[in-house]
Amino acid sequence: MKHYVCTGGCGGVSDTSGYCQAEHCVKHNQSLIECNCTDNTHPGLIGRCEKCGKLCKEKGGCDIEPYKEELE
Repeated sequence: MKHYVCTGGCGGVSDTSGYCQAEHCVKHNQSLIECNCTDNTHPGLIGRCEKCGKLCKEKGGCDIEPYKEELE
C-alpha cells in the first residue's frame, strides 16, 4: 500500500506525495518519502533511535540529542 512518510521524527504520514507540514519537525517543508510497507513500520526509512529508543529518523528527531544539520 503506497503512502508517503516524513523522516524527520514528527511521524507524518500521507496518502499523497507532498511536503512535511509540521512546523516543529527537522524536515519541515521537505519532501515526504514514498513507502510501501503494510505494517506502518517504514523499514529503512524510520528506525529506533539508539539514544532515546523511540521511532526517530536514523538522523535527527531524537528527544535526547538535538538534531545537527551539519551531520547530514
